[in-house]
Amino acid sequence: MRDYVLNRAISLEEGNGFSLISRVWRNWQARKRITDLSNYDDYMLRDIGVTRDEIQWAVRLPLTVNAALALEERSFQRRHHGHA
Repeated sequence: MRDYVLNRAISLEEGNGFSLISRVWRNWQARKRITDLSNYDDYMLRDIGVTRDEIQWAVRLPLTVNAALALEERSFQRRHHGHA
């Protein structure tokens, strides 16, 4: 939960005062980290709480969206509300 709150705070900061270039750079870095998750086996992904389909969805998002935050939100919704 702490990570979720921290990432949400970062997300709100990105919308307030960060330049588009800075935001795209951060989002590109986040996407790179998300892409690295695809190297994990299914057991590890399940332990982390994400699915391979969610990872593929996240890396296809535009660079104006932080893929890590979007993936976390989608995964949270699936786990707690039964849908993406």
